[in-house]
Amino acid sequence: MRKIQLMATALGAGCVLLLSQCTKDVKTNSTGNGDVAAQTNGKLSTMSLLFNGDASLGSGNVWKDVNIEGSGAMTTVNDETNTLCWQFTKPAGSHRTEGHGAKNYQAQIGSEFYIGWTDKLYMPASLKTDAVFQWKSYPTSTTANHPLMLRTNNGNLELQYFDINHVASVPWSIPLAVSTWQSFVLRIKLSDSATDGYIELWYNGVKQTFTNSSQRYYCRTFDSDYCDPKWGVYGGDASQATHIVKKIRIGTSYADVAQ
Repeated sequence: MRKIQLMATALGAGCVLLLSQCTKDVKTNSTGNGDVAAQTNGKLSTMSLLFNGDASLGSGNVWKDVNIEGSGAMTTVNDETNTLCWQFTKPAGSHRTEGHGAKNYQAQIGSEFYIGWTDKLYMPASLKTDAVFQWKSYPTSTTANHPLMLRTNNGNLELQYFDINHVASVPWSIPLAVSTWQSFVLRIKLSDSATDGYIELWYNGVKQTFTNSSQRYYCRTFDSDYCDPKWGVYGGDASQATHIVKKIRIGTSYADVAQ
C-alpha cells in the first residue's frame, strides 16, 4: 500500500511539471528592453517598436526640430475618433511647416526598418509642393540631400527618389486624394549603395508596385552623416495647405507600424 501511495505522488508531481513546461511554451514575456517576445514551441520571435510619434506624447518627445518658413504653425487637433493628431498649416505665401523627427531614435546604416503613418491633406488638388514627407539627410549636402520625398504634383501624389547627383526620378505615383485619410508604410534598407539599399511601399494596406514592375525598388537610401523623417508641407507657396498626421511609428516589422 505504501509503494502505491509513493508511485501516485510521483506521478502527480510529474504531471504538474509537464503542465508547467507546456505553459511556458506559449507564454509572452518582456525582453527587458521594451521589446515583446513571444515564445512558442521553444522558438523566440521579437517585435520591436523603435519610435512612437503620437501627438499625445508631446512635441518635445517626438520632434528633433520644427522647421517653419513664413507664418505657418504646427499644432494638434483631435480627429473624429478623438485621436490627437499633428496639424501642419502652411499659409499662402509661406514656404515651409515641417516637423523633423524622430527624437531619441537614429536609423543606422545597414539596418532595415518600417515607417508607418496615417494622414489627410487639405489643399487644392492642383497645388504643386516640394514635399509632404521627406527622408532627409543631415547635414544638408550637395549630393542626394533628401533621397526620398513624397510630393503633390499635377493632381498626383508622387514618390521621388534623388540619386547621388541629385537627379530625381518618380518610381511611384497615384492620383492625389485630398480631404480623406490615407495610410502609408515605407520599408527602408538603409545603404549608401544604389544596389544594396531598397524601399518597399504599402498604401492603404496594399503593397505597391513600382515603375520597375517590382514591389521592391533598389536605390541609395543614405546620404551625408545621417537621415531623418520629416512630415508637414514644404513648398506650394501659392496656396494654403494643411497636413494632418497621426499614428507615426518606426519599427522592425510591418506589424509594428501598420495602421
